[in-house]
Amino acid sequence: MENLYSSFSALIAHYGTWGIFILMVFENLGLPMPTEIGFLVGQSMVSTSSLNYLELFFIILSGKTLGSVVTYLAGKHFADNVRFMNRHQGLKRAQDKFAQWMKRYGNFTVFISRLIGYVRPWSSYLAGIGEIKILPFLFYNITGSAVIILVNMLFYGSLFSLWGTYEFLRPLVFVIIIFSSIGFWVWVSLFSKIRKKKHQI
Repeated sequence: MENLYSSFSALIAHYGTWGIFILMVFENLGLPMPTEIGFLVGQSMVSTSSLNYLELFFIILSGKTLGSVVTYLAGKHFADNVRFMNRHQGLKRAQDKFAQWMKRYGNFTVFISRLIGYVRPWSSYLAGIGEIKILPFLFYNITGSAVIILVNMLFYGSLFSLWGTYEFLRPLVFVIIIFSSIGFWVWVSLFSKIRKKKHQI
């Protein structure tokens, strides 16, 4: 796993800002991409003065926004007719949660969904399917993305600092990075199984 992460990090680092940008676009197209690598590569570029924090912020925000707009348009025009949309369990869970939030919060749901890991990759599809207008979508999408980007920059910036300063903590930092990328999905899977068992009893 560590070798795979190292290889992928090297690939993103090779393309620099374009690598970070494209990674964020792909993640917001609904692909399961390890975007934490983009934050770590960006932090590395900041540490070498080839990039500053403001530039990194806007590169990540631009990538997320472009990917989100593409998936929003897909959802608005044809995503609800694509067969896999009804078979994909992760998307089905996200769609159910998104529908609940829409009833309660309206367009503000777009902002909320940008902050929640398992909904975020699909939120733009769902906003398009839910026929949210383009201007409210852009406002809440960009605002929500900006918040989560700032949180992630602080979080991964701290991990990067620990990695560089305390070599003996590197195994722990690596575990935290892995957990932050896949741990939530493991928790959701376990929680779903526990709930099913309770209902069967």
